[in-house]
Amino acid sequence: MITLITIGQTPREDLLKAFHLGGVKDFQLVGALDDVSQEEIKTLEKLPGEEKLYVVLKNGMANIHHNIIEQYVKNLIKQYENSSEAIAVLCMSEFACTSERTPIIYPFNVMTEAAAGIKEDDTTVILVPIEEQLGSAQVKWGNVKGKKHFAAIHPKSATVLDEIEREIEDHHPTNIIMDCYGFDYELVEKIENKHHCTCHNVQHLVAKKVKHV
Repeated sequence: MITLITIGQTPREDLLKAFHLGGVKDFQLVGALDDVSQEEIKTLEKLPGEEKLYVVLKNGMANIHHNIIEQYVKNLIKQYENSSEAIAVLCMSEFACTSERTPIIYPFNVMTEAAAGIKEDDTTVILVPIEEQLGSAQVKWGNVKGKKHFAAIHPKSATVLDEIEREIEDHHPTNIIMDCYGFDYELVEKIENKHHCTCHNVQHLVAKKVKHV
């Protein structure tokens, strides 16, 4: 059994699509905030921290600081590490949670491996979900070679593809890095079929990684 952790709440059928289409057979999805009430979430949103993370809830969305989410993720890893072949945390942020018993798959590490092939003469558009992440993204992707442009595009926006295409038209990238796990699996085909660029979508990459565990 592979355990998938979303940093918000379940159900999240949109996150499961990549694993179904990628041929992953035995997995379960759990949410870091599944047992947290709406009132508690409102309180968590007000607490201080260094970096805000965008989370999808059963009824809406919220921006909650990284250090708060990380504690919930750590608790879930402890809960499921003995019953899982591997655990994948479905978020592009960097977490320090580890396990001595079970491999932990972090999408940022998987994406970093894919981005290592970007060259000095390439142009890369890096998409984050909220404006609050634009500053930290520049540090996070500092090792990516070539020219970089950062833009905030919400993955659940009704016009997400149009917004991405405007960035492509403005900057003519050779690569796109989607720095949020919420960017849909099917965006890759839509973008690459129309534009001359490589779209790095972490839903694709993690599904492949999990399949080979």
